[in-house]
Amino acid sequence: MKLLKRVSFFLIILYLLIVPVQHVSAHAYLENSNPADQSHIQTAPEKVTLVFNEEIEADFPLIEVKDSSGKQVETGKTTVSKKNNHMVEASLPADLKADVYSVSWRVVSADGHAVTGIISFKLGDTKATFQAAEVPSSGTDLQISSIQKAILYIGFSLFIGVLLFGLGLYPRKEQITEKISGRLKKVTWIALALLGVALFMQLFIQTSITTGVSISESFGPSKLVAFLTTKTGYIWISELIVWLLLAIFTIMMFFKKKQWSWFSLLTESALIGYLIFAKAQNGHAAASADKIVSITADMLHMIAASVWVGGILVLLFVLPRTGKAREVWSRFAIVAIIAVASILVSGLLMAVMNIGQMANLFTTNYGKILLFKIGLFLLMALLGLGHYIYIKLKNQRLPFKTILMELIIGTIILVVASVLTNVQTPPPPAPKAFDETIAAEGEKAKINLRVEPATVGQNQFIITFTSADGSAKTDFEQVTITTKSTKTDEKSTFQAKLANDTQYFAEGLYINQTGKWEITVHGLTKDFTDINQTFTTNITQ
Repeated sequence: MKLLKRVSFFLIILYLLIVPVQHVSAHAYLENSNPADQSHIQTAPEKVTLVFNEEIEADFPLIEVKDSSGKQVETGKTTVSKKNNHMVEASLPADLKADVYSVSWRVVSADGHAVTGIISFKLGDTKATFQAAEVPSSGTDLQISSIQKAILYIGFSLFIGVLLFGLGLYPRKEQITEKISGRLKKVTWIALALLGVALFMQLFIQTSITTGVSISESFGPSKLVAFLTTKTGYIWISELIVWLLLAIFTIMMFFKKKQWSWFSLLTESALIGYLIFAKAQNGHAAASADKIVSITADMLHMIAASVWVGGILVLLFVLPRTGKAREVWSRFAIVAIIAVASILVSGLLMAVMNIGQMANLFTTNYGKILLFKIGLFLLMALLGLGHYIYIKLKNQRLPFKTILMELIIGTIILVVASVLTNVQTPPPPAPKAFDETIAAEGEKAKINLRVEPATVGQNQFIITFTSADGSAKTDFEQVTITTKSTKTDEKSTFQAKLANDTQYFAEGLYINQTGKWEITVHGLTKDFTDINQTFTTNITQ
């Protein structure tokens, strides 16, 4: 046991050291827009542009523009930008009149959740005023989605508990009795049924989310077909196929009485593994900048939790409380320690990724629910530790009531986890500005460039020229800025105007994709002297 503990501790430390932590934000947040929210502009842009902090699914994004009377403005088709999948666009008519306009939007983020919002802008000289607008709520749909995930998690736990029993918890050199085999068969049927029900519910929930209709409307054939032709729909079809294969294969193995053969158990493990992998493709992990790390952590967390809860359930209700039970429970104790270590590692990693800042753990709904889940986990772990000590030290019947309590707490944890998947994570930190001062080419003057925010979307460019004596230099006939993406060589050149006694200012949508950008500042003085410098920045979001 000492060796096992040392190995577990080493693996935890190694995992934390080698795995990079990326912030994940479920239910994408709008970072900036053009026009900006609550802005007053004199000339309408060619299109409405919304920039989010994470990838947006290309299926069914929607932007609707209405004037102050509530009349809808005819816009172009809403699309996700081909240059940047964080950006959603819709063209505006060229003859847009002076008024106050509201822009309502609905998109599906990379984690499979629908997000909506409204921004407003004032165009030209108008007496119309900004009005408060309500964002539609989808509380009922989220409750149904949480129920679906709870059923799915319990189904995983039951099936993995059965597999664990056959793979070695029960000594393989001894034949499983008819009584135990019959009970295991019933648990297997229940697990398959729960997975099937969860899969059936998921079809209509995801159709509702993707196409933007209510759950009741998602039963329409046209909506179902529309969903099934999306990327998420293809994943669902693959899940259905794998579940059918799992059900057919399990029935065949039971019929041939080969359900406990290595071939049967390993095949079923692979099929269940795929279903867990597919589930991770449609959750918080899918929104990460590093999907390999986040999806791996999500799968490890789900498998470890299923081993712990499913193992307790199967042993408690399938294994008779005889002398053999002590040996099996002792084996499970070792497996449970490994499962707990895996839950701690993966849970810590995902918490850091989703929470972002420690304060969010205590001030947001997501953080508070996560704290509740952590408290339940610690209580369950203490009960498990007590049972391990009890088995090792006492030669008595197993404490059924406290093991049942451990199981109940574990089941509650699965339910809380299903709720947590539909709770919006805290917003990401405000994007930082780019701020750098460099000496001008061939001149004693210096140029300071500040770009805020330094992200894809609507940016402000603030330039300060400083003479050799440290004073601000503003004797320019013209100041221009050229942005160039080194990824695509796309260029944009625009002018900056003197905003105050010391600074030149420009704003617009000139950084439209992630990657390395070169920003060249060119100043032409009144005596026709050129002052130039190129700044380099890396745009990551």
